[in-house]
Amino acid sequence: MSSDDAWDRTKVAWHVAFAVFALVGVVLVLAEDHFQPVALVLLGALCLWYWRVGAPLARDERGVRYLAVAIPLVIAMFALVPALSVLFFTLYPHIWSLLQPRLAIWATAVTSLSIGSVVLAAGSFSPDSVGAAVVIFLSVIPAVMLGLWIARIISQSRERALLADVSHEAGVLTERERLARDLHDTLAQGATSVLLLLRAARSAADPVVRDQHLALAEQTTAENLAEIRALVAALTPAALDGNALPAALERLTDRLGRELGLAASMKVSGEYRQLPPDSEVTLLRVTQEALANVRKHAHASSVAVSLDYSAGVSLSIVDDGCGFGPEAPRGFGLDGLRDRVRLAGGVFELRSSPGSGVHVRVLLEDA
Repeated sequence: MSSDDAWDRTKVAWHVAFAVFALVGVVLVLAEDHFQPVALVLLGALCLWYWRVGAPLARDERGVRYLAVAIPLVIAMFALVPALSVLFFTLYPHIWSLLQPRLAIWATAVTSLSIGSVVLAAGSFSPDSVGAAVVIFLSVIPAVMLGLWIARIISQSRERALLADVSHEAGVLTERERLARDLHDTLAQGATSVLLLLRAARSAADPVVRDQHLALAEQTTAENLAEIRALVAALTPAALDGNALPAALERLTDRLGRELGLAASMKVSGEYRQLPPDSEVTLLRVTQEALANVRKHAHASSVAVSLDYSAGVSLSIVDDGCGFGPEAPRGFGLDGLRDRVRLAGGVFELRSSPGSGVHVRVLLEDA
């Protein structure tokens, strides 16, 4: 539940409480031996003022304006019908919820002193009225302490609701970044592969070679569509759906070798074990991106993929292509790989220099 939803529910509770005490006030006025129509008029004015100004229950100038009228109205009604002191059960919470603590302290003190003064005047300063007034005056201190406690609770509730909102937004942003990486790893890479295959097919003079390129393009498109459907359905990547990670990586490596006509190998070391889904997805995406870079940039004659289960889990992709220097631009793919591996709690390494190919290595600790 967001902070706005929580505050809306709090408002409803305030409105219900005010309505209940207003109805109780009407009953008390009508039950008086000496009917006070002025008190009923004042109560009606308070309800109208609350509806027009106080109902938004915002800690701003509207709250100050509402209380500047509500406090005198309630004190006046108390002077006419003492039983209407029940309205203070709504007035004090309004003071501490609508005013900043410093203003709320002053408002509480002024209200309590006004109540005491009414009691003194109504009792003609008799000993009983003086005693009652003294008690009311002294009650300012515990009233302020209770108000500060209430204000702290309200503040903490709002902070918790705000924190929940922030956490939710952070989760949404993280999910958006994950989807962006997955879309890059599927749509962009798949489209690039299909484009290269179609260009090769168009330029091929041999019909057999042309048909091979077209068949690979069709296969790549089908696999890409499966990946997209898996993303939409919020499933694991289609390449891993029901398959072990080594088999998925071997299929990716073999396809690259057939597409580019280079020597592509896949080796597994150590005893195979199934990894947590997040770890397997991370290793799969790293392999996809690294092989996509070989396809687009490396001009390599060979690429080797190795998966080692000996110490933790390590993945290595090495090509003998043209490589690049530190000044080479970095795109979303490499940055996305680093972020993905970091979120999985692993280590991402990239080594390359002009003419010496590229070595990508990922190390994930055992879960």
